[in-house]
Amino acid sequence: MKLRHTIIAASAMLAISPVVLAEEAVQATQDCAALQAQFDQAASTATAEQLSQAKSARDEGEKLCKEGKTAEGAAKLKEAISQIAVPSQQPSS
Repeated sequence: MKLRHTIIAASAMLAISPVVLAEEAVQATQDCAALQAQFDQAASTATAEQLSQAKSARDEGEKLCKEGKTAEGAAKLKEAISQIAVPSQQPSS
């Protein structure tokens, strides 16, 4: 009887696993898109210097996301956002 319950439980887990993985992939893709939009919005108020520093990180993050490396892509996008979110250091006169 225990063996039957174990087999049923294992079968249920195997049946559910692809659904969970698919949901995680969709969430990761949405995270990438949201971060790209967040960067684009922050870029509208950033200085040219900030944008030049952050553009390559954003491009790399977008590329990684498109390749399915969403965790790495999201990290690069967050790095790019932080580069333009920091106020530029202008010397005071």
